[in-house]
Amino acid sequence: MSGALVWRALLAGAGFNVALSLMMSFGSGFLFGMVDPSRFALLAFALRIVSALADIGGGAIAGFIARRDGPLHGALTSLAATLFVMPISLLRIWWATRAGGEVHLGASYWIDFGLWTAVGLFLAAVAGFLAVELRKPAAR
Repeated sequence: MSGALVWRALLAGAGFNVALSLMMSFGSGFLFGMVDPSRFALLAFALRIVSALADIGGGAIAGFIARRDGPLHGALTSLAATLFVMPISLLRIWWATRAGGEVHLGASYWIDFGLWTAVGLFLAAVAGFLAVELRKPAAR
């Protein structure tokens, strides 16, 4: 780390990630209602891709604005977005169970959540690194 965190970069990157994640989260309820149950796995995979793009975009934005420490800014952006969106997701799950829905939050859910969070942190860190490197002036 070569200096203090650039909070503006963290806020911009996390804001992008949160916005895309919330659109995906609320939109997925609508999409799952429209899709044939035999296609749920394909839709779930597509939502993972969107989630990865949210992490990549947030990390790249943070690294681009910060101009240094891209991996740190990218990873912190992903972590902040995850911590912001997680209570909203848990609240939506609670509402679904109150409405008579059946939701299972067993060990497999939390293992999956942890693994995909780690993947998101890694993707955001790489995107932050690349954004800083691409922003550097070309050596002549």
